[in-house]
Amino acid sequence: MHDSNGEPVEEKPLQDTHCHDHLCLVYQAETELIPAVVAFIQKGVKSGERCIYLNAGEELLDRVIKNAVAAQKNGLKVLASLPKDESWLRGGTFEPVKMIALLRDLCLSSAVEGYKGVRFICDMGWAGEGGVPLHQLLEFEATLNTFVAQQEAALLCLYNRKVFSAELLLDVTKLHPHLNLSGKICRNLLHLPSEQYLCPTHGVSELEIFFSAMRSAADAASEQKQLRQELDQAYAALARKIYENWQEEDTRRTSEQQLHEQDDALKEHKRRLLTILQHLPALLAAFDGEHRLVSCNHEFERSTGFRAEDVVGKRMQELFDAQVSDEMTMAHPFEGGEYRWREWSLRCKDGSLKYISWSNISRYVPIAGWSNWMLGIDVTQKVYAEERLRMLRAELNRQAGELQDFSCAVSHDLCGQLARVSSHCRTMQELCGTTLPTSCHQMLQEIHEATLEMVERMTALLRLTMISTDDFSAQEVDLSAMAAEIAARLRIRDGERAVTFSIEQGLVVRGDEKLLRLAMEQLLENAWNSSRQEEHPEIRFGTTQVEGERSFFVSDNGLRGEIALERPSPSRWTGAEMCGIGLATVERIITLHRGKIWAADEGGKGATFYFKV
Repeated sequence: MHDSNGEPVEEKPLQDTHCHDHLCLVYQAETELIPAVVAFIQKGVKSGERCIYLNAGEELLDRVIKNAVAAQKNGLKVLASLPKDESWLRGGTFEPVKMIALLRDLCLSSAVEGYKGVRFICDMGWAGEGGVPLHQLLEFEATLNTFVAQQEAALLCLYNRKVFSAELLLDVTKLHPHLNLSGKICRNLLHLPSEQYLCPTHGVSELEIFFSAMRSAADAASEQKQLRQELDQAYAALARKIYENWQEEDTRRTSEQQLHEQDDALKEHKRRLLTILQHLPALLAAFDGEHRLVSCNHEFERSTGFRAEDVVGKRMQELFDAQVSDEMTMAHPFEGGEYRWREWSLRCKDGSLKYISWSNISRYVPIAGWSNWMLGIDVTQKVYAEERLRMLRAELNRQAGELQDFSCAVSHDLCGQLARVSSHCRTMQELCGTTLPTSCHQMLQEIHEATLEMVERMTALLRLTMISTDDFSAQEVDLSAMAAEIAARLRIRDGERAVTFSIEQGLVVRGDEKLLRLAMEQLLENAWNSSRQEEHPEIRFGTTQVEGERSFFVSDNGLRGEIALERPSPSRWTGAEMCGIGLATVERIITLHRGKIWAADEGGKGATFYFKV
């Protein structure tokens, strides 16, 4: 069949219907009805669509649908049935606008429940009971074409020939884009689009469609003749193909000789590869499906002291350390293993063990007769070196602990003596305050302040010696919040000073929170103390770009004295100095975080310390 444009009419099984299809089934017996509806529903269920039957009185179909609804498991609602008083005649009469709204609401609720679309089985038997004007039914069918085009829905309208007249069925079928004819779906040659039906001049359009259908029928004979000519041409092409096949057979015989030559070249290439494997500066061990050694290279012989004929045929468990035999068996399945750099000990002829780092890609590069083949690198010296390094690290930690204990003891003793000196100075001021001259009072006060400063320096020095990486714990640290806490604590400690803090928000790094807090305390306390003589002290903390990388900075507007420790600054800045045990502590913390710290001179307007973490 052909459509009005001369194109062949598309025919497909009922199961191949999709969303936006509007189908019409005109039936006379239930044997035509039931299979068509079941196929329509099965396609919807497989596609993840919900199927809703709008009942109008077909008793057998109603029983089939209700039984299928009752058989659904786990409360699923893939298939549902609505009687006509809840659908077509809701409210007692048929109202097309309300019916379209109901269909739209069912599509929306199904989409919310996760269905890809909705399939409606529309039993139109209710319209044959009278009370519905013909023009209203036809306008409703035309409106359904627009509805399915806008919604994720498909409709199958059922019309019983025993209920409707032939004239009405003819008008109804013209409004459906597709028809069900003998279980096949095809385009309707006489389909009247909705816009043309609703237009006042739809009679002219319907006549044109009729003439187009007649022209298509007349063209069918011409096309049949054309198809016969094409068939003759196909026979001729087949004859030519047979002749070409004979020629190809001759060519194949010639190619076989070339393949034999290529096979010889491939064997020579394989021989060369095996020679390369034998002389690789790495151990090669190949095993069969029973984990028996079938091949090894010269490096294997040199490293172990065995000759190939001494070990070929031995099981894997006999060649390797017994402690790893189970692990190795699991890592070498029959189909080939796949791993990188696994260290397993290999037994040598003298009874010693060598640590070999093995790699296996036999699963992806199979070799006939070699279920598993491995390449190994001798890492015995590396393992011994790592063991010595661990021993040295343990000794270093022990000595560091002793040094730390010694530092704590010395700090405790010296702090105690300094406390006695400070106490004696205060006692002398209290007992002899009226008899001592002013210069003596000043000297006692300087001694008292010097002892306090010495205690602070010793405490800072002790803190510096206790910094190590043993308890280093990396995590996300909010430096902005940390700086704000330290600033608040400094204001509480020295409430008489009015210092302006400018802290950039949202500065987060990854590092040890305790160490970074100690570094921030030292930097901010240094800025606090250095700006003590300023009338309007200001301390800033933030970030800037230095040589294309993010760098943190702490700056103040206080004047600096002589500084003992210097660090180079970036080439585009002039050098400024870092000093004091506290800043040395900061430098060590930043170094532990694999960063760097430097200072920049502000030309007599204070100093800025920059650091990267």
